[in-house]
Amino acid sequence: MVQAAKAKKRSPDPADADREQQEDRETARHFLELLGAMKRYVREELPPFPERGMSEEKFRSLLSLRFLGRSPLKSLAAHDGLSASAQCIMLNRLVAEGFAQRANDPVDRRSVLYDLTDSGLALLNAEIGRRSDLLCEKLGRLGLKERSRIARAIETLLAALARLRSA
Repeated sequence: MVQAAKAKKRSPDPADADREQQEDRETARHFLELLGAMKRYVREELPPFPERGMSEEKFRSLLSLRFLGRSPLKSLAAHDGLSASAQCIMLNRLVAEGFAQRANDPVDRRSVLYDLTDSGLALLNAEIGRRSDLLCEKLGRLGLKERSRIARAIETLLAALARLRSA
């Protein structure tokens, strides 16, 4: 279905269609480069705070719990791109540390739902605040116009990703 929708947007002229396909490949390559650069930047410039027991994996799991809300293991694992086993290990750690809680699903008693505790939300908010402060400090080194262009580009990219996801 996506292919059919895409085919309708292509030019009937073979030369134009080839050019469009080349531009699509270039855009895809840039997108993948951006993903890699963003991951490296976060890892190197906005590292977790190990003194408070925060790892990148724990941060991502807490973010997922906040984003998805009360959810089963499978949904959390799929959201984080982890195996159910790896997600289960992380969730067990979060529960043991008091940052997450588990409860039986009222609809399906065989299923277990996970959610943030108040202390998990507090830890997550503190980490988001710390990383936001670091990033604001770094962004402050750029000029106002450049920061505005970056903000608009991020908004455009997020909107495009939302449209692509629903396509």
